[in-house]
Amino acid sequence: MSSKISLGGCTLFPLIDPKYHIPKKNKTSVANEDKKTYEKKLSRIYKKSLTPIKVSPDYLHSNSTSHTWAFSAVAELIDNAYDPDVNASELWIDNRDINGKVCLTFTDNGNGMVVDKLHKMLSFGYCEKVAVGNHQPIGHYGNGFKSGSMRLGKDAIVFSRRMDVMSVGLLSQTYLKAIKAETVMVPIISWDLPSKTRKVTPESKNNLSAICSHSIFKDEKELLSELDSLEKFRTGTRIIIYNLTKNNNSGNLELDFLSDPLDIRNPESHLIDYSTINRTIHDKSPEYKVSLREYCSILYLKPRMKIILRGRKVKTKIISKSLSETERDVYKPTWLNNKPVVIKFGFTSSKNPEDYGVMLYHKNRLIRAYEKVGYQKQANELGVGIVGVAEVFFLTPTHNKQDFSRDEKYNAFMTNAGIKLNEYWNEKRGGPNVATGVMTKNKVVAPDWLWAQCDNCLQWRRLPAGFRQVDLPDKWFCHMNPDASFNRCEIPEEPEDEDEALMGPSYKKHFKKQQSELKLKIKFHEKQQIKEKEMQLSEKERQLQRKEMEINQRKKSESYNPIVEKLRKLEEKAAKQEKMIEALHNERTKQDAASRQMLDAAESLNLVNLRQSELLDKVARGADIKPQSLTSKSKKRKLSESTICIKTEDGSIVEVIPNPDHEERVVDLTCDSDDETGKDSPSASKKSKDNNSKPSTITNSKSSDQSETKLSEDKKPNLEKLKEQINKIRTFKEKGIQTEEREETAEEKNYKKRLLSFQKNVHELLRRIDPSKDWGGPENIEGIIVQMMKHIEPTGEIGDSE
Repeated sequence: MSSKISLGGCTLFPLIDPKYHIPKKNKTSVANEDKKTYEKKLSRIYKKSLTPIKVSPDYLHSNSTSHTWAFSAVAELIDNAYDPDVNASELWIDNRDINGKVCLTFTDNGNGMVVDKLHKMLSFGYCEKVAVGNHQPIGHYGNGFKSGSMRLGKDAIVFSRRMDVMSVGLLSQTYLKAIKAETVMVPIISWDLPSKTRKVTPESKNNLSAICSHSIFKDEKELLSELDSLEKFRTGTRIIIYNLTKNNNSGNLELDFLSDPLDIRNPESHLIDYSTINRTIHDKSPEYKVSLREYCSILYLKPRMKIILRGRKVKTKIISKSLSETERDVYKPTWLNNKPVVIKFGFTSSKNPEDYGVMLYHKNRLIRAYEKVGYQKQANELGVGIVGVAEVFFLTPTHNKQDFSRDEKYNAFMTNAGIKLNEYWNEKRGGPNVATGVMTKNKVVAPDWLWAQCDNCLQWRRLPAGFRQVDLPDKWFCHMNPDASFNRCEIPEEPEDEDEALMGPSYKKHFKKQQSELKLKIKFHEKQQIKEKEMQLSEKERQLQRKEMEINQRKKSESYNPIVEKLRKLEEKAAKQEKMIEALHNERTKQDAASRQMLDAAESLNLVNLRQSELLDKVARGADIKPQSLTSKSKKRKLSESTICIKTEDGSIVEVIPNPDHEERVVDLTCDSDDETGKDSPSASKKSKDNNSKPSTITNSKSSDQSETKLSEDKKPNLEKLKEQINKIRTFKEKGIQTEEREETAEEKNYKKRLLSFQKNVHELLRRIDPSKDWGGPENIEGIIVQMMKHIEPTGEIGDSE
C-alpha cells in the first residue's frame, strides 16, 4: 500500500504512516498506562510519520519589519525579561565590543531556560506564558524575540543558565546565508552543571562547529567564559545582538552609543514617526522617541523591574502618580458588563513641550504614548499640559505592541477620553474661552505627591511633603522613608482602592452642569427662533401663493385685455353719452322751468285771455275800438298798468310781460330805432309821463297800430329772399369763394337797417325781462326766439281755457 495520497492534483502525506500500528485504546489500557508514556510514544510516531514545515531564512528579515521604530524592538526583549515565566528583578542593557564587533547586550537575573525552552524561544509561535498572581504576561504570540532581535541586528546569540544546565543558541541570518539553508536552522548546545561537561554526540559536535564558525565566539572556551559571567546571578539569560542595523542614508549605526555614555539614543526616530496633530511641529522630538532611558522610565504603568542602562539605573516613574491637580474620571462602556475603566488626569511636570496627551497601557505595558485627544487636537493652546492615564485591557494590541486595532471599541474610547479631557480642562482652567495654555506651558508644575521605589523590595513608597525628586539618591531603600508606617521592606505598599472605579469621578463637574443648563437655554432659544422662522416662512409662502394667484389672474386677464379694453371704451363712451344726455336734460329742464315761470307769472296776473288777444289784434290792425266793448272788457279783466305787450309784424301777440318799473316805454318790434318809438326818444318819455293814468297796454296797442299803418303805406319787401341772399354771401365768404360785388339798392339797405334795428330792440327787451341771464349779442336773437316759440305749445284759445 502506498503511503501517499493524491487529492486535487496535490500530494499529501498522511499524519501517521500505515506501517506503524497504534494500539487500540480501551478503558482498561488507558487507566493502567501512564499518561506521559503514552504521550511520548504518540509523539515519536508523529515525528517519524510527518514532514516538518519549512521556514525561509528571508522570513527573519521580513518578520522584523513590523517594528518601524528601533525602541519598539528593544521593548520586546525587555518584555521577555519582565514576563512571569522569567520573573527577572533586574535587567542590564549595554553595548560591548566583542572581537571587533559592536554588540548590544541584554542581561537579566531571571529563571533561565533549559534546552527545550530555549529551542521554543528560537522557534516561531511557541508561547507557554501564564499569569502568576496579578502578574499578567505581556507576550502572547511567541514572536517577540525573533522580530525584535532581527530588527536590531542580523545575528543574535543567546546564553542561558539554570542551576543544573547551561545552554547556547544561535539565530543568525549570516549563518543561514553562508550555508545556503532552505529553512531556518537553529544550532543549540548545552552543558551540565556543576561539572560543565557537554554530551558528546554527532549532533552536539555539528552545532558547536556551526556556532564557533559563524558567530563572534570562535571556540568553546569563549562560550564557557561568557556563561561563567552569569554565575554571579546563579540563574539568568544574556542576549548578544551583533551586525547591528545601519542607516541607509549615512551608513552609520541606527542606534547612537556615542552621544551620551549613559544612554542609547535613536536620533532618526522623529523622521519616521511624525505626530499627526495639526499643531506646530517642534524641532525637538518627544524625549521618549530619541532616548531609551526616557522610554524605559514610562514603559510600564507600575514598574516591578529595575532597568540598568549602560551602568546607571533608570529612574522609573508611575505616570499617574507624578502629576499635579490629579483627578479621577470613569469610562463605562456597555460591553464591559459593569466594569468601568478609570482614567486619571493631571498636569505634567515634564519640561518637554510635547509630553502631554493620553497614555494607554495594556497589561501594564505602554502601547500608545501621549496620544492627543479632545482640545489637544485643535491648533491652539487648549488642553496643553494635560496627561491622561488609562489601562485599556479591553482593547487589542497589534503584533508590534505599538498600537491598537482601530475597531469600534477603540474609536468609542478615544472619543469618550477626549470628552472627559475637555471636561477636566474646563473645570481646572475655566472653559475653552480662557487662554491659559501659554501660562500652563511656562509654569513649573510640581506633582501632588512624590513617590520612590525601593532598590531592595521594588515597592513604591509615598514620601511626605517637602521632598523633591532631585534630592533622592540613585539607590533608595524603604528605611529612608520618614513615614514609619511604610519604612520597612516587609510592609506591603499602600493599598489602592480597588473600588475607585465604582465611586465615579473624584471631582464635581460644575462647568459641565453650567454648560448643560446653557445648552438647554440655547436650545429653547433656538426652538423659539425656529418657530419664528417657520412662521415667517409660512407667511412668506402665503404671500408667494397670493402673488402666484395674482400673477395667474393677471395672465388670465391679459388674455381678455382686448375684450376688456373694448368694453372699457364702450363704457366710457356710454358714460360720456349719459353725461351729454344728462347735460341736455338739465338744460331742457332749466328752459322748461324758465318757461313755466313766465307762464305762471302771466297766469297769476290774469293778463292773457282770448278777448284781450282779440282786442290787441284789433288794435294791431288799426280798427276802431268802441267804448262799450272796452267797457265790457274792462268789466271782465282790467289791464294792468305795469305790463308790456310783445307782438309780431303781422300784429299777433307773442308775450305779455310785467313792467315793474311802470315805464311808459313802448317797444315796437316792427319799428326802427330811429322812429318816434325809439327807446331813448324824449318825446316817447314825455308822452308816457303825460299819459300816466292810461294803461300801458293801450299805449303799446296804439304804437303798434301806428307802425302797422306806416308799413301798409310802404311796400313790404320779400324778407325770405333777402335772408337767402345774405346766407349765400356768408357761405361764399367762409369757403373763400369770391362773388361779384354789386351795389345794394336803397330798398335792400332800408330793410337791412330795419332788421338790425328789430334785433336790437328784441335783445334789449329780453335783457330787461331777465337781466341775470346771458342773452348773447343782437345777432343771436332770431335763434333765441325760435327756441322760445318751440317751447310754447298752444292747447286752444286762452279765453276758452280760462
